[in-house]
Amino acid sequence: KQAIRMGAGARLNSIKNKVEQTLPAMHDMLAVFGSPQIRNMATLGGSLGTASPISDPLPLLMAYEATIELQSPTGRRMVPVNEFVTGYRQTVCKADELITAVEIPLPDDNTIVKFYKISKRRDLDIATVSGGFRLRLNGNNIVEEIVLAYGGMAEMTRRAEQAEAFLSGKSWSRENVEQAMELIDAEFTPISDARAGAEGRRVMARNLVMRVWLGTTPFHKGGRGDS
Repeated sequence: KQAIRMGAGARLNSIKNKVEQTLPAMHDMLAVFGSPQIRNMATLGGSLGTASPISDPLPLLMAYEATIELQSPTGRRMVPVNEFVTGYRQTVCKADELITAVEIPLPDDNTIVKFYKISKRRDLDIATVSGGFRLRLNGNNIVEEIVLAYGGMAEMTRRAEQAEAFLSGKSWSRENVEQAMELIDAEFTPISDARAGAEGRRVMARNLVMRVWLGTTPFHKGGRGDS
């Protein structure tokens, strides 16, 4: 399977300018990541290394099923992004390891990848809740593959595994999506802070799943952000 390899030292603006056609969800995520000045200085490896629970790249990389390359004096290893973060601002990186690259398999034509971010301002703001979503349906509108990855809902970026398991193998219908939204409520215990209350974050997380459904249903498809 074809993949795009990005060096850890790649500047975010450089990545944004190169992936619009191949990884459109990443382009759209980076378009509202900080300011142009920040994107011209910030690197992909630096963003991942902070392991922020409100990271924008991490939930999207989970949706893309990316792999992170770690290098040490004794060798190299590849870590699936789902296993990279182990706790609040903690990762699997050992003391002598550096993040050297990220590999992202190119989704096939039947796989939809989305990124949505809720913040007080559209631009130049830290996410209140962010989500990376992956969806693959078969010809009968049955969910073959789904990823619901969230930032801002726990001490680390996490997937809504119960909701994913519920939706897998079922019809991609509003009724099933609404039932999955209830499971998301039970999976996370978000905190209240200056950006939002805990209940507000639960509502946001639920609504993002509905937004994915609306954006992948023929009667509701709109522009690029929701198609």
